[in-house]
Amino acid sequence: MTELSPYWEITTLSIREEVPGVTFSILIADGEDAVENGFYFDIHRFLDEHPDEQNVRNGTDSYCVVNESSGVHYGGIVEVSLLPGLLTLTFNDKAPEVLGLPANTIPLGIAPEVNINDLQTNLRHVLTYGNPQKIPRLNF
Repeated sequence: MTELSPYWEITTLSIREEVPGVTFSILIADGEDAVENGFYFDIHRFLDEHPDEQNVRNGTDSYCVVNESSGVHYGGIVEVSLLPGLLTLTFNDKAPEVLGLPANTIPLGIAPEVNINDLQTNLRHVLTYGNPQKIPRLNF
């Protein structure tokens, strides 16, 4: 097995209602100022139990990934692996272009101060929302 070198390291984990009463978000970032000057993935979902008809029609019926390149992609993750010190996100073939990523597989180091239980629980909560065909395989 080939060892993956981290693309960047998660040092900041922010879990919140991004738009109060509307969306829930998990922000993984390489620092407190990552949104302005760094790397991040903001993965969010609607708070409603199920997507509404309009979201189904528009293809916005799953979680959404936003990153520092201002890319926005709905349901683009196909697999997530969580190991001690490493989170690996594997994206579908369209996501790297939309999100400006260098590859389909993005390994992220995890700093010791990041709460792994919070990361795992909230990734599961966000990534299992909506269209079952867009829910990634979760290896944790």
